[in-house]
Amino acid sequence: MKILILVFLSVLFISTVQAQWSQDWRTKDNEHLLYANGDLMVGNNSGGNLGLSFVYKSKFSVEVGYSAGSNQINNQIPILKSANKSNTDNIINPNEMMENYNIMFGRHFNLNSKETIRFILQGGPGMSMMMNWMNEQPENNSIDFSKNELIRTTDVSFILSSKFEFPITNLFGFSAGPTLIMNHEKRYLTFGVGFIYGIISKS
Repeated sequence: MKILILVFLSVLFISTVQAQWSQDWRTKDNEHLLYANGDLMVGNNSGGNLGLSFVYKSKFSVEVGYSAGSNQINNQIPILKSANKSNTDNIINPNEMMENYNIMFGRHFNLNSKETIRFILQGGPGMSMMMNWMNEQPENNSIDFSKNELIRTTDVSFILSSKFEFPITNLFGFSAGPTLIMNHEKRYLTFGVGFIYGIISKS
């Protein structure tokens, strides 16, 4: 559901931005870049990411972004003792979801003379909201959903991202790379593959 919402928001955002940009700005030489990006992320917190980047003189960037993901651990296998299920403790099945709002500062490096391949290194602070559903599982190994408990926490995070961008046209391209989200308690490492759309090249 989160991924579908992100895809819908990305399409809506792109349509709005395309309507607002003038044809003159698209066709003339651009010293600065402005584009949106959307990624699907896989890792220990899989989901999606949306961002809006402004690149000053095609070198120094500021990106405002939003990401959402989940880390589901389904029915765990109980510890066996003498071929019997352990009945000392109930099994807890966590279902963790996270939303993150962030701003990152970065540096763009062109890797070839045609500027069709570039590397971006960026990082910055974020505000993360974690939601954990704790399902208490009794001894018969069946989940009692009436005993679900929702735990909400908010924490300040630091996001470090690196990726390669491949502009295909003056308006559209692809990107791929890992992202690390760190807070006081946990680390989330994901790999994203997505698109970039907007003013993504100087000409």
